[in-house]
Amino acid sequence: MVTTPTAKRGGVQPAGVTMTTAAKTTREPSRSEAYAASKGLNGTAGKIPSVHCMLAPLEHAALLLPTQVVAEVVEYRPPEPITATPEWFLGQIDWENRRIPVFSYSALIQGTAPAAIANRNRIMVVKSLTASARVSYLGFLVSDIPRLINLLPDQLTNTGDENKALGVFCHVMVDGQRAVIPDLERLTHLVTHVAYGALPITQVDG
Repeated sequence: MVTTPTAKRGGVQPAGVTMTTAAKTTREPSRSEAYAASKGLNGTAGKIPSVHCMLAPLEHAALLLPTQVVAEVVEYRPPEPITATPEWFLGQIDWENRRIPVFSYSALIQGTAPAAIANRNRIMVVKSLTASARVSYLGFLVSDIPRLINLLPDQLTNTGDENKALGVFCHVMVDGQRAVIPDLERLTHLVTHVAYGALPITQVDG
């Protein structure tokens, strides 16, 4: 089992999800920068030059999240399936006395069937950042062990791709690599609806 350096077993301290800009600039912030600033990943401007993030490989890109919201990365084990759910939803696993829904984020945003499971697959347990008592954590299927990065403001570039799937906040480039910042709130609503028939989704576009 691989744990993140900042994670605490049983959960993480509530934290905002952010990828922010540095000190004041004269240009308008990009969408990803505005999102980051609204969530506080960079903290107070001028005080925190970088933010600790995890870059988790997916099938076609990478998943970018701050370490504050990553509770743990565990070895893959087959989730217990739930009937009448879409292909991208893989089922549930037991983690820290909780039932955690596990899904293929890549299959969801690409609209494809999940890839075959390989030895290097992992499940990244992420805090949902919602008030949901039923789904307080999400299990992302990732292709390999995520790597820790210190993200500087000039390393994050919005791709300008507005053709977003459900559960995607924005697409960015990180040091020349394409990455996705997920919309954790909408993902939590979607997964809750799919797995438990609650919180119906009325809009599926980005």
